Amino acid sequence: MNIVYSSSDSYAPIAGVSITSMLVNNTDAQNITVYMIDNNISDKNKARFKSIVSDYNREIVFIPQPDLEKETGVTIETGRWNISTFFRLFLCTILPKNIDRCIYLDCDTVVRHSLKELWELDLEDCIVAAVDDCRSDRYKTELGLPTDSTYTNNGVLLIDLKGWRNRNVEKDFLDFIIEHNGDITYVDQGVLNGVLAKQNLVKPIHTKYDAMTIFFDFTYPELLKVRKPEHHLSEQEYNEAVSDPYIIHYTSCFYSGTRPWNDGNNHPFVGDYLKYKEMSPWKDVPQYPDDRKKAKKLMTKACNIMPKGMMISSISVVHSKLYPMVRSLKGKRKEA
Repeated sequence: MNIVYSSSDSYAPIAGVSITSMLVNNTDAQNITVYMIDNNISDKNKARFKSIVSDYNREIVFIPQPDLEKETGVTIETGRWNISTFFRLFLCTILPKNIDRCIYLDCDTVVRHSLKELWELDLEDCIVAAVDDCRSDRYKTELGLPTDSTYTNNGVLLIDLKGWRNRNVEKDFLDFIIEHNGDITYVDQGVLNGVLAKQNLVKPIHTKYDAMTIFFDFTYPELLKVRKPEHHLSEQEYNEAVSDPYIIHYTSCFYSGTRPWNDGNNHPFVGDYLKYKEMSPWKDVPQYPDDRKKAKKLMTKACNIMPKGMMISSISVVHSKLYPMVRSLKGKRKEA
């Protein structure tokens, strides 16, 4: 198996926990090579990565980060994300040419089960597999997608690199970034969906492979009210994902606020993160303080004080209508 991560030095302890969990739960794999796209990772953290991978008789390869802004010729707006989030779009160039398939994992994930089934998945006519992001159709229309197309999350990707090379999708990604002046809703996720979903090349997979925080913060009926997805997962799939996730994706969420590496986090699977942290070379690294901006802290506090029904009604308007509308208007202004 080829497993790909992309990390900065500040995120290295979090990536280390994810890698530890992946190694612990995939001893059934004959071979595992971890490819780490190196966004200025320190020698100390590189040594820790090498140590944990060596403990499981696996291999890790550090790959220098590419200069995407030089490639595209535009300034890429990443917002609260790091530029490294874009690297997964250019794995054909970044990774060795003899690799035909890989699994890309965000650093803020914990793997709880074997990835064998995912690794061996038949992609059929598609060239990437991912979990539906459970969004309203306005996020699709903003990207120029029909409402019946897929719109998936980029946190966990099974990628047919050979198919990407044959179709030269990197050029399509670059053209899309340039066309939007480097400013795309949900950054690389918008690019991948805007290019590949439009061509029906994305295969949706079970939510258990990318169980995001919002699925744990809200019940199934509440989730549908908050996000208002016109095409959504079934209640059975939701229940399977939240009761026994294969990959937990500790995404940020306005309602719970913090994440498992913050003190006082109450994610239902915070224990998994702490367990694998204790098994990792970063076990003595202190938990991070809650360094969110005051506005975000106040929003979390307000959402938890309000009656939940009222809060859900208010947030659903923001999530499903206002935010995508603002983004769409911003794009039109730039075109003008």
